[in-house]
Amino acid sequence: MRNLYARSEILLSRARAVVPGGVSSGNRANWTPFPLYYTRGNGSRVWDVDRNEYIDYVLGRGPLILGHGEPEVIDAVCRQLRTGQFFAGQTEAEVELAELICTIVGNAEMVRFCNSGSEAIHACIRLARSATGREKVLRFTGHYHGWYDGIAWGFSGVNARNDGSSLPVPMSLGQPSSDALNIVAVEWNDPEAVTNALEKYRGEFAAIITEPIMFNGFWSNIQPFEGFLRFLREQCDANGALLVFDEVQTGFRISLGGAVEHFGVAADLSAFAKALSGGVCLAAFAGRKEVMKRLSETNTVHTGTYNAYPPAVVGALRHLTLLAASSAAKLQHVHHQTALLERGFRDLVTQTDLPLLIRASPGAVTTAFRTAPTHVISQCSAAEGLDFSLQRAWQLALQDRGVRITPEGLWYVSAAHSANDIAITLDAARDALQSLSS
Repeated sequence: MRNLYARSEILLSRARAVVPGGVSSGNRANWTPFPLYYTRGNGSRVWDVDRNEYIDYVLGRGPLILGHGEPEVIDAVCRQLRTGQFFAGQTEAEVELAELICTIVGNAEMVRFCNSGSEAIHACIRLARSATGREKVLRFTGHYHGWYDGIAWGFSGVNARNDGSSLPVPMSLGQPSSDALNIVAVEWNDPEAVTNALEKYRGEFAAIITEPIMFNGFWSNIQPFEGFLRFLREQCDANGALLVFDEVQTGFRISLGGAVEHFGVAADLSAFAKALSGGVCLAAFAGRKEVMKRLSETNTVHTGTYNAYPPAVVGALRHLTLLAASSAAKLQHVHHQTALLERGFRDLVTQTDLPLLIRASPGAVTTAFRTAPTHVISQCSAAEGLDFSLQRAWQLALQDRGVRITPEGLWYVSAAHSANDIAITLDAARDALQSLSS
């Protein structure tokens, strides 16, 4: 049988000699049969070095809401690169993008720019600690808030100690254990756990940080219980803590105004990145003026040479302008195509004996193979009965049939995906399920 990925395999072997694992981000290492190498993307399609063509539902893991190679975004970036790369100073486009974000996002009164979601979250936590004079942060297991040491505790749960207390689990070796003392991790959608933590450490929390929808890892597309985000808002107000929304995935995707608009709950601070950028390397954090002004009026430091990098700013400005145009028509198309994909998957569920589970939110669908009967409401319930080997086989079966998804089964949809793309995808999915059943 012909090796569909021979050239990628050769490049991976070369890369492993000079790049640890052959990849520059750890979450690119777990692809089946191995990490592939790509040459180009256009619209809803990408091509790898072996000239295999895929309908792409990875979309750079979320940024490409308009699809690959949106001409107006590319043109804006190229014009700025020819005009000037960056100046260690300000540009008018930076002001325009901040004004547009403040117009679109309900809780955004001021904005600062940075380069990644991890940076934006780090800045929000620093601001919350500055504003409250407190150090502890309440977070939820299974929510990904970047890889920085100060917050990368409790992603996968907590460890019980002999004294009856618990400490959050580190994401990685090399994290100083002292950082764990300021992180309290509880399960998502558990109001009692939140209340108990706030009571136990009364007056010590600077912030509660949450993804408005659990979007990352194998736990993607887990919705908050009705009223849960409002409950968090009320608990923050009652306890003098700030509410931080990690909108790296949800901002500008589930609604033009992000989770604040979609759920009608205002955070004090919000972090944006993937869904803001449109494929350029840009992130931002935004929030209430009285909190954000601490960056200029107090000794609360946020710096970065590449912050508001002009080519990225003009690209994101064009991307966000296109998303907002004609009453967010392009975003509505994304949501419509997502609904088509979701309905098609739910129909396939009735045609297979495999334990295929479907979850969705506007702009993205999750497919998971899970045998447990319990309803998925958190990381703990999502992980119960999850068939990792079947998940990986599903990703490879689809890849071999020209459909590209993330290994954890998260399908992003773009404005470039057509009804024909969805139809071809569902045919490939049906064939893949049949192959896994035989």
